[in-house]
Amino acid sequence: MEGEVYEKIVQVKMISKDGKQRLTDVVNTTLLLRLIQSIPSPKAEPFKMWLAQVG
Repeated sequence: MEGEVYEKIVQVKMISKDGKQRLTDVVNTTLLLRLIQSIPSPKAEPFKMWLAQVG
């Protein structure tokens, strides 16, 4: 999945707090949810459970 993720990350210019446009890494909703589900940390479990309930 790691290689697949890097291929799907794109950079978009977004305005930062200082008013300048900066390239920012972005992904779509599906990929974001897959990334979160792949986190092996126990600290991520409450967030994963919340996602399961609202999804």
